[in-house]
Amino acid sequence: MSIRLDGDPRRDQILQAALAVFARYGFKRATMEDVASEAGISRPALYQSYENKAAIFAALAVALGQASCDAAEASWPAELPFHEGLAAAGLALHGALWQAIHTSPHGAELMATNSALVGDVVAAVDSRMQALVQARLAPLIEAERVPVQARAITAALQGIKASATSFEDLALLTTQFARLIGAGLTAQSRV
Repeated sequence: MSIRLDGDPRRDQILQAALAVFARYGFKRATMEDVASEAGISRPALYQSYENKAAIFAALAVALGQASCDAAEASWPAELPFHEGLAAAGLALHGALWQAIHTSPHGAELMATNSALVGDVVAAVDSRMQALVQARLAPLIEAERVPVQARAITAALQGIKASATSFEDLALLTTQFARLIGAGLTAQSRV
């Protein structure tokens, strides 16, 4: 996954390096020296951009969250059938990050660190996905039902992400869930 943060090449380079270092060592074992070395810069140069590894982790979470949301929105044009768009957006939102975290031997630690340090970023990503689902649901169901239905769908996608045992499982569960929702919307439109 490409990480771009406001077009600042140095910070982008640091975040790319941090992603590799955190995947390799986990958050606890990773050091600022590891990140600097991976980025090909000195430790003092790293400290000019970030005061500590928690700040790097937070910036990385923001950048990855932004990239995931952008990918989800790009994968779900308004003219796409709801179930196809939901499956595509769900995988775009969670897929690349799921693979990065779950292929690391430190995945559980990274998830715990993510929850502890950047819960607000996770909430913002969920909110943005919920807004996308609401926008795509709005023409299909009664207006008063849109917010709660979008919230339920977004929460279900989180549950799928949490319970998937492999990327293939994530893709299968997300696609099946989207088909179920799409079938329900189709049946409802016939009533």
